[in-house]
Amino acid sequence: MILSLILAACGASQPEPLYLTKEFYDWTCSDYEDHSELIVTSETCEDRESGLWYLIAETQLYTGDRFKRHLTQEVKCHYETNFIFIDEVCIEVEGVTLTAWVDEATWSGALFGD
Repeated sequence: MILSLILAACGASQPEPLYLTKEFYDWTCSDYEDHSELIVTSETCEDRESGLWYLIAETQLYTGDRFKRHLTQEVKCHYETNFIFIDEVCIEVEGVTLTAWVDEATWSGALFGD
């Protein structure tokens, strides 16, 4: 709480979550002999300068386990991350969600091309 007060006093804005719908990302899962790999991708040219702080993928398994990973941009306008499962297989993946952490100003539609 003290950190929030200090940042508010200094005028520093904190990113806010923007929960993305499925049309803004894709995910695939593949089973291999000794592991499974789930890959999450998003195509956007938004970056820190335009208000996008982070893209965070979360996968949920039917067992109740949840895992989060930060997407990184290796190629311009393409963000990606992967989850490696040793003891689980793709059929155990209940779903994937993606959250963009953005500056408050980008809520007006900058991430959607408005």
